[in-house]
Amino acid sequence: MRPPYLIYALCFAFFLSCSQQDETSSDGKKATKSASKKKSQPKDNVVLDKRNAVSFLTEYAKKNPENTVIMRTTLGNIRIKLYEDTPIHRANFIRLVKKKFYDETLFYRVIKGFVVQGGGSDDLAHGRKKRKIGKYNLPAEFNNKYFHKKGALAAARNYENNPKKESNPFDFYFVHGALYDKVTLDALATENNVVFNKTQQQAYFTIGGAPHLDQEHTVFGEIMEGLEVIDEIANREVGEGDWPLENVFIETITLVK
Repeated sequence: MRPPYLIYALCFAFFLSCSQQDETSSDGKKATKSASKKKSQPKDNVVLDKRNAVSFLTEYAKKNPENTVIMRTTLGNIRIKLYEDTPIHRANFIRLVKKKFYDETLFYRVIKGFVVQGGGSDDLAHGRKKRKIGKYNLPAEFNNKYFHKKGALAAARNYENNPKKESNPFDFYFVHGALYDKVTLDALATENNVVFNKTQQQAYFTIGGAPHLDQEHTVFGEIMEGLEVIDEIANREVGEGDWPLENVFIETITLVK
């Protein structure tokens, strides 16, 4: 028969061991929860309007420096570079991408030799998503380095009651464009009272574009890979309102880190 004190000692050691395991387990759970909290980012539920849009997107641009995205369409992928020196437009586009705003939207205006436009939708769910993001415009960010050559990405805008040429925050277009000769381009420059520099002239002579849109819409990016996808979309047969008879969808847009 074992001495009573030995039994008491063994019981105490077992109790102490269990207590230490429980404490370690509890601390481990707390540490995991703490780490999880650190990793999680606050949700961006800010609704933008004309009062807060510019200040919010200016700060957003600093905290979200991404400038390359992949647009996956039903006709192929398009790799897009967004310009860092059009920061408000870049930030706005990146924010919409992160909110998956463009997923499952379509190209609703296609004019061969001119533009391929997307970003909008008549879908009710998409309309609700737009209202949650806000009602606002983007200030024009014109830059002589960026013009309407083929493959340029630019923002759509209203022409009525818009003297500052502010951009629609949701709708965009890619330039499909046409080739220009010197006589036609010079005539256009005179008509619109603009000057096309040598870089612009060379682009419009060789790859084409839509020069009459320069200084009218903000160009904030360009296609790096996938121009053939724009050609294929532009070649689609269209109906009333330049809407393709066969829908071409933007399946997703993802960030390239």
